Amino acid sequence: MRPVLFEIFGEIWTVQSRLGQGVSASVYQVSSGRAATAAVKEFQADSQGGDYGYHKERTVLEDIQGHKNIVTLYGVFTNHNCVGVATRCLLLELLDVSVSDLLVTRSSGVKGGRPQKGHSMWLVQHCARDILEALSFLHREGYVHADLKPRNILWSADDECFKLIDFGLSFKQGNQDVKYIQTDGYRAPEAELQNSLAQAGMEGDSGCTAAIDLWSLGVILLEMFSGIKLKDTVRSQEWKICWIMKSDHTASCFWAVGQQCCHRQPHLCK
Repeated sequence: MRPVLFEIFGEIWTVQSRLGQGVSASVYQVSSGRAATAAVKEFQADSQGGDYGYHKERTVLEDIQGHKNIVTLYGVFTNHNCVGVATRCLLLELLDVSVSDLLVTRSSGVKGGRPQKGHSMWLVQHCARDILEALSFLHREGYVHADLKPRNILWSADDECFKLIDFGLSFKQGNQDVKYIQTDGYRAPEAELQNSLAQAGMEGDSGCTAAIDLWSLGVILLEMFSGIKLKDTVRSQEWKICWIMKSDHTASCFWAVGQQCCHRQPHLCK
């Protein structure tokens, strides 16, 4: 049941809309009587009745606050709903449109009877610079984001920059405490291997480092520039063969993606 109100630090905030919903948490846009707005991420208890997801994301966010390209954590609180159930919540900076929304808007546009191409190089470079700065800071602090995707990159109209959100799968390098990482379509080869091993009940060191974030960002930027969702491409047989056969698999696989883009959008390659 969607909440109507949150009592946050002794003040009543009204829920305006639900911004997103996942397996373990929901995100709401809220406003106070002072006309202030924010986002609340409300966590559901896990299968053991604990608050692991909440504590994990809170810990990461508290460690990495202060960077302009990472969402701001205003505070944490416990919400008690109308039937007395307590849920843990994060009070976060409210951001605007996501890169996922930008991709949907661009791909749905039609110009001259044919789909429009991707976004301008200026926007792609702006996103690349902002998120690379966020990742550089995150990696210096010893963390891997591990779930970089268009939905987790949001634009801030106030600060005129892109910001990174959702650190629920993040882990300290060398101390990975999450079995399944990254999202299908943006998952690096070594993360794909690790997820497969975990699914089979096997343990092994697949070498998941901060490099997996750069893989995901590369796919995102290519999607922004080409206007093409690459999920089917990165799951194709050509992609898998390319990864297995080439020693420099990252460069060769992105070359294969480029070839796919040129085939489907020839004007991008002129």
